[in-house]
Amino acid sequence: MSRNEKRTGEALGRSAPYVSAATLSNFFDHVRWVSTPKKVDQGLLLDYGLPKGNIGALLSALKFFGLVQDDGTPTPAFKMIQTGGDEFRTNLEEIVRRAYADVFSRLDPSRDGREKLRNYFARNYSPAISNKATIVFLDLCKEAGIPIAEEVSPVSGVGLKATVSVTKRKPIRQPKQQAPPSEAEPKPVISTLTDDDLQRMYVKRLIESLPTPDTSGKDAEAIEAEARLIEAQLARIERLLKITAKEDKE
Repeated sequence: MSRNEKRTGEALGRSAPYVSAATLSNFFDHVRWVSTPKKVDQGLLLDYGLPKGNIGALLSALKFFGLVQDDGTPTPAFKMIQTGGDEFRTNLEEIVRRAYADVFSRLDPSRDGREKLRNYFARNYSPAISNKATIVFLDLCKEAGIPIAEEVSPVSGVGLKATVSVTKRKPIRQPKQQAPPSEAEPKPVISTLTDDDLQRMYVKRLIESLPTPDTSGKDAEAIEAEARLIEAQLARIERLLKITAKEDKE
């Protein structure tokens, strides 16, 4: 291709994308879970939670990739990035190869090193953004599954998806297994009864142990004698309780 032939970015009068990989990744992750907007502009991107300082570069990149028109209206390609998994990767490869058609026509990222790519962006776009443009290009290639040379693999230190930090969870400690209690060692029974409860229980048992008056075939004198006996036994129980209460006070 001669210098007079129009290249993709130059034909549209746009700069090569230089937005940060983290911002681009966050945008891809967000639009995957929302409906296709009627218009992509600064207000929408702020609602998405993207940093205000990165919005201008992101809008420029979205236009470069053909995801939105100049007025912010999403193109059919916008729906392609609202997918996930292998389908997203395949769609992203198509978008990247189309947007960077001029780069792929001159260079092979699987063989050409980072320096060649940076020089290309410096010559054909702008020296000021050539380093960032190279980083974005290689990160996108990596995310889309496009082979890149080993010497340029660790460009920004992370790929698009690797920009989200993952916190390693500490392994959950399993509780120690306790041996079942031996049959030879029965668990001690701990009483929860108070002293008053015990006294009531013993009084009830003593009263229940008293014989039930039997009046059948007995004359009045015999019945009266049996009643006096029961009364004496109850009085004895009462005296015992008073003695116990006195000892407790002392």
